[in-house]
Parts: sequence; C-alpha cells; structure tokens
Amino acid sequence: MKKFLVAAGVALAGVLTGVDSRPCQAQETRLGDSIDASRRNAIVQAIEKAAPAVVSVNVLQIQKERVLDPLSRDFWELFNFGPRYRVVERERRQEIKCAGSGFIFDRQGHVLTNYHVIESSGQVASVTLSDGRELEAEVVGADERADVAVLRVKGDNLPTTTLGASTGLLTGEWVIAIGNPFGMLMKDAQPSVTVGVVSANHRRISPSVGGGERLYQDMIQTDAAINPGNSGGPLVNARGEVVGVNTMIFSQSGGSVGLGFALPMDRVKRVAEEIIQYGHRRDPWAGFKVEDIAALREDFLRQLALRPGPGCVVVNILSTCPAYNAGLRPGDAITGVNGQPVETASDIDFALWSQFVGDTMQIDIERQGKKMSLQFPIQELK
Repeated sequence: MKKFLVAAGVALAGVLTGVDSRPCQAQETRLGDSIDASRRNAIVQAIEKAAPAVVSVNVLQIQKERVLDPLSRDFWELFNFGPRYRVVERERRQEIKCAGSGFIFDRQGHVLTNYHVIESSGQVASVTLSDGRELEAEVVGADERADVAVLRVKGDNLPTTTLGASTGLLTGEWVIAIGNPFGMLMKDAQPSVTVGVVSANHRRISPSVGGGERLYQDMIQTDAAINPGNSGGPLVNARGEVVGVNTMIFSQSGGSVGLGFALPMDRVKRVAEEIIQYGHRRDPWAGFKVEDIAALREDFLRQLALRPGPGCVVVNILSTCPAYNAGLRPGDAITGVNGQPVETASDIDFALWSQFVGDTMQIDIERQGKKMSLQFPIQELK
C-alpha cells in the first residue's frame, strides 16, 4: 500500500488522508492573477494611453556649398592662362531622422513639439509614428520665445494624447517622459519611456539660458531622464495626461543627471491655440519700458525717493496704452508682477511674454515712498 501511495502521488494521498489539494491550486491561481494585475499598474496604463501618439520629428537640413564647376571653363582660358573654372553655389539637402520628438494632440492631426527641434532645419520633412507610419508634415506656426511649434499631419486613424493641466501638479508625484532619444541609432519607431517624479514646480530658469530670449519660466523640474531626441515629447502624469513638454536638461556631460525641465502644459496649450487660430502667437504688449534700478545714478534715485536694490523704474510710457490708463507713470518703481518679485527688467519682459492678449496684468509699484498695485489688460502689439 505504501508503494502505491508514493506512485500515485499527492492527489491520491489527499483522497486517502481526506485532504483536498484544490484549495492550494486556487490559491496559486489567485496569486498569479494578483501579480499580473500589479504588473499593469497606473504607470503602465498611462504609457499605453499616451505612447501611441508620440512621434519622431524628421527634418530636412539644407546646406549651401561652393564648388568648382568642371563644365564651365571661363573666358581667361582663351588667352592661354591655363584652365580655370567657375565657382558655383549649390544646395545639398539631407534628411535628418528623429531631430526630436512630438505628439499628436487632436483629431485634425496637429502635433506639438519644441521650436528648437525645427529651428535649424530648412523644413520639416515628416513625422514617424510609433506604428512605423511616416507621414508628411507641415509647420502651422511657432513661437520662438516660448519654444513651441505646431505641425500638422494627415492620416487615417491617428492616435491622440489627452492634454492635462500643469496647474496642481504635486511635488513628488509620478511622471513619465516619452520620446525618441538617439532615434537615428534605433531601427524601430517605438518610443522610449523614463519614469520619475516632479522634483519641483514653477522653476524660473536664468535668462542666460537660451540666449536670454527663451521663456524658460514656470518650468516643471523632473528627475525622469530626458536625453537628446526627447525634446518636444510629452511629460505624462499617472493618468496618462500630458502635463508638460520635455525641453531641456542641466548637465555637464550631455547626458541626463536627473535635472530635466518641461514647459508647463497650461501655457503650451494657449500658445498652440493661438498658432492654430491666427497662424502665429500674437505679441503681448503693455506700452512701457523700464530700466534696472541698479543701473540708475544715485542722484536720480534720490529724486524718486528710491534706494539702490532690486526692481525696475518706468522710463518711457505711451499715454494711450492700458498701463497708463491704469495709472502707471514715468518714475514709478516696479517691484512685483503677477505676484512674483521683480529684480531686473528681464523679469518684466518674461512676465509680459507669458501673458496673452486679453489677460490682465497686475504690477506692484512704489511712487515717492508710497506702495500701490495696478491692473490693466494686455493688448496685441501691431
């Protein structure tokens, strides 16, 4: 009997001893189901939702070169000065695959990317979808200062992302950077993903970054790796919503060291809406000019009852502009704008460019020792 029990195995032993092995099998099945469910967590589902709409942006770089034309010997050869050839100028066109990344955000085929992805190219040639399709693309418009460009592609069954909000992002919440780093070295079109957290919100990058012209203010900082080729790709939250556009890194080596920055989606959406509606970003205008307090002479500061320090002074203002109608005058010291302190003239410049036509701008001023706040609408520069 003992030999039979050994040969029959655990199942028969269970019958003879009155122990049922099926609960163990059911427990193992439930455990396997639980593991499978945990694998498809919120991050995985967010990637599945957003990644299909991420594209590689392919540009056509046009270079001009001067060469000798062997078929055009010139006049001097007739006088036995030896063969001489004319120098001609010609264009050389080279398509660069994956100059950067982008993402389709509506059913009309509009694609968001960074302006710096396309600025050095002769034209945008195409975009490559994650399913391998390559579609011709055209530039709808761009805002160089905001570093935003909108492209348009035509195709069937285009995947789209869901645009979320950058307002309300929590420091420490999960975010995912999706793009095509080093895309030209890869032989497939699927995007890469890196996961991290929101390291900080509302970062104000020094004006020296981007040549002092780019509006790298109110940025989202993340430790999700952003590498060359990621620029223009989406920064996605755990819901699969795009909350930013991956734009830049701080690095001495050129590779990611956990200091990545994305443009906030709230501003990018408004820039894109203007570009789609008007073909360009309408220039916001306030009608006054300022100089840094630190650059003014001491006797001039005494006349204005100001002390040397941070801030700006209004030196020129049009009497027909909204700021003048709101009460701003030459000699007023501006110490804050839209709730942010003002240290230099560039702070006002960046604050103005982050506004849109029709928005209300609030400035804090000091006039002969008296502090006050003024509000006025932003108009379009024409």
